[in-house]
Amino acid sequence: MTNLQTIGEETKDVWGMYWKVVQPYRNQLWKYCLKLTGTPWDAEDLLQDTLLKSFASLSALSHRQQNLKTKSYLFRVATNHWLDQCRRNRRLSNEDIDENHLSEEFIDSLEVNEAILSLIHNLTPRQAVVFILIESFRFTANEVAELLSSSEGAINGLLNRARKKLYDIRESNDTGGIIKEESNINIHSDAVKEFIEAYNRKDFKGIANMLIDHSTFSFVEMNSKEYGKETILKYSLNPNKGTKLQSILATSTYLFGKQTIIFTKQTTQGTMLFDVNTVEWENGKVARWSCYYFCREFMQYIAEHLELPLAPIEM
Repeated sequence: MTNLQTIGEETKDVWGMYWKVVQPYRNQLWKYCLKLTGTPWDAEDLLQDTLLKSFASLSALSHRQQNLKTKSYLFRVATNHWLDQCRRNRRLSNEDIDENHLSEEFIDSLEVNEAILSLIHNLTPRQAVVFILIESFRFTANEVAELLSSSEGAINGLLNRARKKLYDIRESNDTGGIIKEESNINIHSDAVKEFIEAYNRKDFKGIANMLIDHSTFSFVEMNSKEYGKETILKYSLNPNKGTKLQSILATSTYLFGKQTIIFTKQTTQGTMLFDVNTVEWENGKVARWSCYYFCREFMQYIAEHLELPLAPIEM
């Protein structure tokens, strides 16, 4: 065991304590990430980045005497990380903030939910953040000002501009760039078809032969990776798992803009969603393989989209 692995072992208890503290806020945080990003894939990435960045900053926060509320802190980290991504993508420009309050338009919670995708495409990132936090998650303007290191007047200015933009979009009957739901188009390239057939035969050695030598298998929720074909075959593709997974079938589909492997479980109650994986290919070989099994908010979202019940976690 290397020095880094030894440190990793010692942090397991700390991670467990952290997990218990943030768990009550995960569902709301996931929904916030989904509304910011617009897709479940990007939402899960933002959620995981938020949890890891929050955990990594604990030692730096420990010596500072400040009133730190867990929910606000998690939302702050998610917001700042997303805004940083927007800046890198050149979506965020300097905004002249008018602190004069504009007239408010009444928007009920149903309209807020329907408007989110439109907002992402028609508002500046900071306007979208302010609108979502206040209208959908019921943060106060003062709380958002603290979260964004801004003034309450500036936040109210951003909020009212967002409301006005939404009102203008509705008045013009503009869809505002709302992304229409994609149909589930089955993708069956030769490599994917071979992968699916091998899995359904529970031929894990056959799947391993489709991996490049330096491939990775990732458990997205735990940010845990297995490096290299040999390690993956020893653990995630261990042939001994074949019997346990006999009731699991794999299919390929195109889901929310990404080629996806869907695993369903046949039970006495009917077919249930068991797992969701993505695979990145290089020259017909598996280079990066990601498993979303433990991402329960993400999995529930996909299950509802597929109109399937979600199978419980099996440990």
